[in-house]
Amino acid sequence: MDEKNFKSGFAVLAGLPNAGKSTLLNNLAGGLLSPVTNKPQTTRQNILAIADGDDYQVVFVDTPGFLKAQYKLQQTMVGCIDRAVREDADLVIFLVDAMADYALNAPLVEKLKTVFCPVFLAINKIDLVKDVAALDALEARVKADLKIEKTFRISAANGTGTDLLKQAVIAAMPNSPAYFPPGQWTDRWERFYAAEFIREQIFKLYQKEVPYSTFVEIEKFTEDLGPKNYIRANIHVERESQKPILIGKGGSAIAELRKRAQKRIEEFLGRKYRLELNVVVSPNWRNDTKALEEFGYIVRDEK
Repeated sequence: MDEKNFKSGFAVLAGLPNAGKSTLLNNLAGGLLSPVTNKPQTTRQNILAIADGDDYQVVFVDTPGFLKAQYKLQQTMVGCIDRAVREDADLVIFLVDAMADYALNAPLVEKLKTVFCPVFLAINKIDLVKDVAALDALEARVKADLKIEKTFRISAANGTGTDLLKQAVIAAMPNSPAYFPPGQWTDRWERFYAAEFIREQIFKLYQKEVPYSTFVEIEKFTEDLGPKNYIRANIHVERESQKPILIGKGGSAIAELRKRAQKRIEEFLGRKYRLELNVVVSPNWRNDTKALEEFGYIVRDEK
């Protein structure tokens, strides 16, 4: 490794819920590190995915979708974005959904005006847009709002344009030693991803408010025991009425959840596990500072 010419830094993905940040992160990092569903607010905390090569290491940061906080959990999500773009970023990738109303980005745009690093614009979901003139107009509108270093038109879902974006990100990184050992994929423990993938499947299987009211706590995680590898997880909900919805008639719903989540965890970790799921009622946990801190969120109460 030539340390003088080695590039390393943090590239933060910022955008609205459902803009495609998690899909893009997985694409750029070459793995399924961030949960992906068709529902907004799947990502609740910053997730790091590390991509490295002979002369570079890029730490991609997937942030929660930017939103107006309605309760304390969402305040912690907005705090994750603030810390990432203002404190961590060597580069911000502003991901804009070509199919959505750009005006909804206005509060995030104001936040991005305060960053000190370069901003790349990535217009996503171009495979769904038939009129190129519409993309031209969108790009011009963003550039009227923000100083944009480079623009990319991509489809994170099918990979169109993402290779060019990744190469540009690598080139934009500062000369610096690597932040993480070679070959490390992320800064998170395996139990964190086990919880995330259970929650991912909750978002895919359940409707309305139930997915947003859940938190997955890994109570026990054993590994390197061969067929005895075991995970026990508690799924916290806010109301007693949500518990039978998660469980389903005769336990059918939670059995399907367990099957899907176990498969996802095994694919990611590369070994077999037996997964046990329990449902626990934790009243109003999304607005409970103590509960949020116990669950690992950083709470900064708004005055």
